[in-house]
Amino acid sequence: MPSVDKEMRDMIREAVGDIADEYDSTYWREHVDAKQFPEEYWQDLADNGWLGVAIPEAYGGEGMGMHEMTIVIEELSRGGGQGGIIFVLTPVFGGIGIQRHGTESQKQAYLPKIANGEMRFCMGLTEPRAGTNTLNIDTHAERDGSEFVINGQKTFISGVENADSMLLIARTTAFDRSNPTHGVTMFLVDDPASRDGISLTELDTTVQWFERQYQVDIDGLRVHEDHILGAEDGGLYLLFDTLNTERIGGAASALGGGLRAIDLAVEYANDREVFGQPIGSHQAIQHPLAEHYAKLMAARQITYEAASKWDDGEDCGMEANAAKLLTSEFATEAASQAIQTHGGNGFTREYEVYDIWQNMRLTQTAPVSNEMVKNFIAEHHLGLPRSY
Repeated sequence: MPSVDKEMRDMIREAVGDIADEYDSTYWREHVDAKQFPEEYWQDLADNGWLGVAIPEAYGGEGMGMHEMTIVIEELSRGGGQGGIIFVLTPVFGGIGIQRHGTESQKQAYLPKIANGEMRFCMGLTEPRAGTNTLNIDTHAERDGSEFVINGQKTFISGVENADSMLLIARTTAFDRSNPTHGVTMFLVDDPASRDGISLTELDTTVQWFERQYQVDIDGLRVHEDHILGAEDGGLYLLFDTLNTERIGGAASALGGGLRAIDLAVEYANDREVFGQPIGSHQAIQHPLAEHYAKLMAARQITYEAASKWDDGEDCGMEANAAKLLTSEFATEAASQAIQTHGGNGFTREYEVYDIWQNMRLTQTAPVSNEMVKNFIAEHHLGLPRSY
């Protein structure tokens, strides 16, 4: 991977911010209300090379790394709407996962299409009974010659209706307590919304997203062995590798959302006058915003550290999880303060901050709860007994 200096990263931030500025709150509100994928926005990112920022040049990408992708996600999220979080499904689950663990034929088939915007991904992991306990998944795949027959159920799966491929996690060998991490396999399932053996049931959620959430029922789905990502029965650690990048990407998205809330609050505090002067001239308005901004700046540093360690091939589990924890909590706090700064206007759609708060609050629960993040840090980095 070529070295990228600060000047280049500043240029990335500015260029991505310019694209985000072209899509205002009205654009995003229309797509949320219609549950419609932002096609123009997505293609704009592809045409300017940002969907392939971390994909090698040999496969049509820019050949940069997770640090640069983190900046892209942060700036898209800070620009408004859901431009940051939609990055996680395709460039991370698809792009990073296949780049790290795919065969050469898989890389050639998928990576150029991810980079040019032709292909979108979703992730089939969460199950009703397993939750965050991936070892307990019920979805299973049985070999039948060169194919696998898959049965099971996934829930809270985002964006299946727009996905060209799903990274589906299933057991290919029954759970064995003496070797619990063995037996999990990752499959690339193309055209998941229209495949025989897959049926979708939309879930009724209140989050202000353009993407829908689904229960995915899998009954007799046949997938060829060539569509295994990584090794049969050896997918769990490869999945964990991908999930670290999910943590980093999600942290960048939350970071950008929290900064957007601060930006909007500052703008409002400078414009809104009460008793003859802007409300932003009062310390009761200034100090909370300054404190939340400082917290987000600190969280940004550990997010960047996680991304840099990942790029360098170092263990980034601590940093990735800490980044997820801190950005989700600090961004939610910042959005709450932005609502308070706006007063009654903070609860209207016109001023956007309440929608930001809803989306930031979600990041404390998804893609993994902050309680599980704390469990990881306590056990693996503080040396405390396993608590679950």
